[in-house]
Amino acid sequence: MLKELLNLDGVEAVAHFREETGEPWQVHGALEGEEARRMTRLALDFKRLTHAHADQLALFINEPGWTPANGWIVHGAERSVCGVNSMVAVVKNDAANLTDVMSALAKESFFT
Repeated sequence: MLKELLNLDGVEAVAHFREETGEPWQVHGALEGEEARRMTRLALDFKRLTHAHADQLALFINEPGWTPANGWIVHGAERSVCGVNSMVAVVKNDAANLTDVMSALAKESFFT
């Protein structure tokens, strides 16, 4: 269940969004209203960009295993945003283990 990801150290908010529009479907934690909509639309944009860049990388280096991209992370000074498929999490850098967060998002999105 998506809300259980809030039990991971450092996770402040999680959201599941619609793949067609980026509109939030479920949001738990510190995101509400317009802030949640902006975050999920950003997540959809990053997902699309990451997939496009992975496709280009696979084309140029001619190696399998790069596509589809399994997720992305934008790392800021205090917080990071992690995404897998149509799931996104906002985490505190000093408290979160990004590997655990990405694994939990992948599991929640049935990617693994």
